[in-house]
Amino acid sequence: MNELLLVVITLFTSVLTAIAGLGGGMILIAFMPGILPPTAIVPIHALVQLCSNSSRAIFSWHSIHWTFCAAFISGSLLGGLGAAQLVNQMDLHYLPLMLGLYILLNVWGTKLTFKKTPRGEFFTIGMIQTGLSTIIGATGPLTQSTLLRKGLSRDSIVSTSALLMTITHLIKILIFGWLGFSFMSYWQVITGMCFGVITGTYIGTKVRVKIPKAIFKNALNWLLTLLALRMIYMTLFV
Repeated sequence: MNELLLVVITLFTSVLTAIAGLGGGMILIAFMPGILPPTAIVPIHALVQLCSNSSRAIFSWHSIHWTFCAAFISGSLLGGLGAAQLVNQMDLHYLPLMLGLYILLNVWGTKLTFKKTPRGEFFTIGMIQTGLSTIIGATGPLTQSTLLRKGLSRDSIVSTSALLMTITHLIKILIFGWLGFSFMSYWQVITGMCFGVITGTYIGTKVRVKIPKAIFKNALNWLLTLLALRMIYMTLFV
């Protein structure tokens, strides 16, 4: 039943992400503690989000801006390898606490923005995003806020961000495989969740143009807040 619940949640969050461009991955990982072992949360989330983001990029491939990819890949490799040195030294009992605090900071804290375009912008973003994502799992709308400053259309922001996140999650999967995580031990739940994200992405892509993004903003923020508080409570008091 827990695995079936994860599949349903994955489909729902994938629809939200395909419509709004963000939020689904963070909601998904907020549900995972208590259902999956702490050691499996970030690797499985990475593989499922690889399916989600790559399918979203494929369904909207004509809107992708490819200009930023080379610098982003270089930064992502460096950030991922750096984070790999820390993963095996962490006490994963406190992972839900870290995730909860990170989500609250991302939802209610000051957003990371630049007044002017810094040198090596997408190299830096790739390094920070992939490094942090390897440890925390969901890195929030860092790429979306940067692409928004570029003056891209909504479809271009969603599809290009999906491509950059695909790169991040692919590198993470390679790192966790190198560190010895067995993805095959969870093949059933991974298969179900990947089916959920691809189906949800297809549905969300079809209805994206019909639903204003503003409708989801407040609901997503409060849902993420409640889930983050649940994770903190589980870590400290259960």
